[in-house]
Amino acid sequence: MWFKNLRIYSFTQPFSWTEESVSTLEERRFSPCARSEPSSVGWIPPLGAEDGPLTHEIGSFVLLCLKKEEKVMPSSTVKAELEARKEAYEQENARPMPRKEQQSLKEDIMHQMLPQAFSKYAVTWAILDTQAQLMYVDSSSATKAEELTAVLRSCLGSLPVKPWGGDHPGHHVYTDWVKQQAAPSGFELGFDAELRGERDDDSVVRFKNHDLTTDEVALHLSHGKQVTQLGMNWQDRIQFTLTDDYALKRIQFGDIVKEQRDDSNAESRAEQLDLDFSLMAGEFAELIQALQQTLEIQPQVES
Repeated sequence: MWFKNLRIYSFTQPFSWTEESVSTLEERRFSPCARSEPSSVGWIPPLGAEDGPLTHEIGSFVLLCLKKEEKVMPSSTVKAELEARKEAYEQENARPMPRKEQQSLKEDIMHQMLPQAFSKYAVTWAILDTQAQLMYVDSSSATKAEELTAVLRSCLGSLPVKPWGGDHPGHHVYTDWVKQQAAPSGFELGFDAELRGERDDDSVVRFKNHDLTTDEVALHLSHGKQVTQLGMNWQDRIQFTLTDDYALKRIQFGDIVKEQRDDSNAESRAEQLDLDFSLMAGEFAELIQALQQTLEIQPQVES
């Protein structure tokens, strides 16, 4: 359950979580795909019990988990069946099958194969922080994060959020940090970075486990490259990569946090999940507050 990525959203209007909010999720409790359904998406209990509550709350934090099932059909199988039916059509009608009919036939084949298709499952976690008026989604993909917000919006009727971040892409700030060879107070430069030219077709240079204060890095910056991803260390508690659109990727918790977890003495899996959630959410709240001050990101709603 420990998040590895963060897509952060700011509430643009005051938002609260109520018992009524919880009840609306029941309408989208996850159920497996029917035989003829290509996909199914819905909420599952965060603490694991199949018939358990669909949220877990501690203080101002609300934990949610969205599950998605997709039927997977190998494209080669669909293509082989389509080719066989096209050939039979051409032999019977003495002419090629029209393109429009090919597309319709392909859709029919996929529908007929659905009951035998394999299922692929994925879960996406999210935390609502009603005090900070923020939402954290554990996803490196903006599309996947938006899928979760869309499902939550359909349940609640309204979800006034926008992606969290500054007024300009992050590289304007990250590049200065690396040029100055110093991160802001409370942070340290990590050892990973991505540098891109100003034009879309320019080259990309990626550094991994590399000292970012070397002449090699400085040379790329002097040639006009911008730092579009930057590894950071916050108080030896959390290491992460900050992206140009203000997402946090490759999150790793430091020994300080791990030791706190090891000292928890949980007696059951549910209790351990509860303690992990409390610890992780608290760390994220402090980290994002520090980043907001550092990056001069103004909250959309006063907490």
